[in-house]
Amino acid sequence: MAEMRYAGPRYKYPVSDAELNRRISAVRASMRKEEIDCCIAQSQSPIFDSCIRYMTDMPVHSYSTTLIIPAESEMILINHGSDNDNAPVPSSIRNVEKLIMKPYCQPFGCTDGLSAETAVKEIKAKGFKKIGFIMKQLISMDFGEYLKNNLQGVDFVDFTKQFSEIKAVKSEEEWILAESCVRAHEHLIDTVPSLLRPGRMEYEILADLEHRSRYMGCDYIGNIAVGSAPSGKAAAFFQNFAANRRIEPGDTVTVIIEVSGPGGIYGELARTYCLGEPNKSLLDLFEIAKLSQHAVAAAMKPGVTGKYLNKVFNDFVAPYGIPGNGRFVGHSQGYDMMESPAVCPAEDMTVKEDMFFAIHPELFRNGEFSICCDNFRVTKNGAVRLTGTEQEIIRVEF
Repeated sequence: MAEMRYAGPRYKYPVSDAELNRRISAVRASMRKEEIDCCIAQSQSPIFDSCIRYMTDMPVHSYSTTLIIPAESEMILINHGSDNDNAPVPSSIRNVEKLIMKPYCQPFGCTDGLSAETAVKEIKAKGFKKIGFIMKQLISMDFGEYLKNNLQGVDFVDFTKQFSEIKAVKSEEEWILAESCVRAHEHLIDTVPSLLRPGRMEYEILADLEHRSRYMGCDYIGNIAVGSAPSGKAAAFFQNFAANRRIEPGDTVTVIIEVSGPGGIYGELARTYCLGEPNKSLLDLFEIAKLSQHAVAAAMKPGVTGKYLNKVFNDFVAPYGIPGNGRFVGHSQGYDMMESPAVCPAEDMTVKEDMFFAIHPELFRNGEFSICCDNFRVTKNGAVRLTGTEQEIIRVEF
């Protein structure tokens, strides 16, 4: 990975050409195996950079970015901007042979179809007959419908699982980014006790953490959330629009941080704080959350599915009178804040060595809430915790 530049080019931390070429080669090899002529990816969310940043090392535009990935030639990028069918490709965007800018914006109905019309024109010019969609849930209905209605004789298939299986296994260069992300989360969570005192609002704590994450070089704020409650009540966390409670003496405070570190890889870390002595029921619940996390990590070996890990969690917490998982106990992370595989009842994708996971059991019992959230690296013997922050409820003196 190139060294972060403190002066000079605006793009701070590009990945190497060799890393980008590794990714493209792996994706194209899988495409050829499926006899796919090209793949199409689209996103409009920096927390789900998915294919765009993975393949080009360029973050998506919030007005949406579309990427066409041919199996046998360089990529075509369609992005928001002043109308230009042959825009100059900046040096920061590699392996893209053509950059097309179009003045579209989602709320403007008059610009519906601009990116789709452009994609259809390029696909017809190339003569592609089998197209793979990557992460259909991120592709707009406007775009997908136009392609299917205007590309008769073209076979459309889902290439999401194949792509996700490639992206979820991290290279050594990606592990450098992941480790940097984990360290950033540790530094941020270490500052929380200095921010907590009676009289402060939850959103003030949240704003301080957002500022510090930007200041230390993190790319994007995916989710920073803070919640507080009197001792004995559930201190679930809230994002900014709902983080509107004043912290009082004796309160329990929960903080979760999900930001992308320098270079764009997301991580996740959460801890609970008490402005006074933690009550025993909360300490007991946190211990169950921690041990359930350890149980899932120990079972997270290459070859198991997210569905199996979900059962491991459910079987562990059931004797404590805690309901089974109703959402996600954990998930892989990367340029997507949450990427496959997930620990949930529907996940049939298998775990592989060198996947980067957040494991975060969230437990409710008798009106109280606890979470134990850390990052892990999958090894042949199970997942190893990378987060160095102590796993404990932290008492804050003021």
